Amino acid sequence: MVISESNGLKHTLFLWRERPQQKLRTVYIDVYSHTPHPVREAPTQMQRVGNTDIWYWQTALPKNWCGSYFFMPLEESDAPMPTSSGERRRWWKDMIKHRASADPFNPIPPHNGAWAEPLSGIYPDNVHWLHLEPQGALRKIRWSSPRLGNTRDIWLYRTGDDQSSEAENLPLVILLDGNYWSTQDHLFGELDIRTRAGDLPAALYLLIDSVAPETRDRELPCNPEFWLALQEELLPEVSALEPVTDKGELTLLAGQSYGGLSALWAALRWPHRFGLALSQSGAFWWPVAAMANSSRESEQGNRREKRLSDWVQNSFRGDPQSRKQPRFLVEVGSYEDLLIDDNRATRDVLLQQGFSVEYREFPGGHDWLCWRRSLVEGIVALIGNTAVPHH
Repeated sequence: MVISESNGLKHTLFLWRERPQQKLRTVYIDVYSHTPHPVREAPTQMQRVGNTDIWYWQTALPKNWCGSYFFMPLEESDAPMPTSSGERRRWWKDMIKHRASADPFNPIPPHNGAWAEPLSGIYPDNVHWLHLEPQGALRKIRWSSPRLGNTRDIWLYRTGDDQSSEAENLPLVILLDGNYWSTQDHLFGELDIRTRAGDLPAALYLLIDSVAPETRDRELPCNPEFWLALQEELLPEVSALEPVTDKGELTLLAGQSYGGLSALWAALRWPHRFGLALSQSGAFWWPVAAMANSSRESEQGNRREKRLSDWVQNSFRGDPQSRKQPRFLVEVGSYEDLLIDDNRATRDVLLQQGFSVEYREFPGGHDWLCWRRSLVEGIVALIGNTAVPHH
C-alpha cells in the first residue's frame, strides 16, 4: 500500500500475514530491479511486527514505477540459504518453485512469469490495458521440429476485420517467449483496439513457446539452427493455416532479454526475411562475452564497443552498400544497472554502422510487466506506419 507521496516518490508498505498455526523462520520479498539481487547479493528480508503474525517491509519507489514482486515465506523446515553463489542460485530457484507467493492483499489479480511463477504488480496510475478483452480467438497448434529435435506450442492471433487480406500485404509479428504472451489476454485486447483505431494495420501475430529454461538458453542466444528451423519448417506450416508474408519489411521480430538479443541478431543475419526487430532489455552482454571468451564483468568502455562492433559486422548478411533494412527499436529499463550500458553501446554501434535505430529507456527494470507496458508501443513504432495496399 502507498502510505505517502513526496518529491516524485511513493512511500510503499508491503505486508505479509502468517497462516494460523504457521511458524515462519523469515519472509523474503523480491521487487524486480529494486531490491538487491537475491543471488549476487542477498535476498531482502521483511521484519516481524513484535510478537504478531504480521511481517512488513517499506521502501520508496518512483511515482511512475511499474514492476513485479513476490513474497517468499520460509518455514523452519525449509533449507537454509547457502553461502556460495552457485548453491544459492539453485536454492533460490527451488524456493521460488515451492514457496513463492503473490500478494494476497493486492487488489489487482496476480500475473505469472514466463515459467508460471506467481507475481503481483505495481502499476502507475495511467495503465489502461489491465482489463481489456480480445475480440478474436487465440489459436494453438503444435510444431514438431526435426531440425531442433523437439515439439512445442505455437499460438496464432489475427487482428483486423478483413480476414481476406492477401499474404503479401499482411504484416507478420513474431513474439518470442510465447508461453508468457499467450496468457496475457489484455495484450490481444489492446492490439485489437489499436488496430481498429488505425494505429496498427491488420496483422498476424505468431507466438513461439520457449519450451523450458534450458531450451531457451540454448536456442535464443544467436543460434542459427533455431532460426533456420523457423524459416524452413514453422513458417511453411503456418502458411497452410494463415496468410504469411515473405516480405522482410513486413516481418517484425520481438523479444525480451535473450529474446531481444535473438530478434536483433536474426534481423542482422537474415534482413531480407526479418526486416524489423524490437529488442526489449536485450542480453547484449552475451556477444561481448562470446567475442572476448570471458565474463562480461571484465568488459568496460571501448572494449565493449569494439567487441559489439565486431559482432554486428560479422552477423550482418545484407547488402553492404545499403543498410535501410533491417530497422531496429532497442529499449531497456532505466533501472537495469547491468544491461543499460550494453544496450546503449549496441545502439551506438548500430548507428555507427549505418543502421536505422530508435532507442528508448523505460522507467522500470528487467521485468515482464515493464515489457508488457511498452510492447504495443514498440510494435506501433515499427509497423504502425506500414502502408498496406488493398487490391
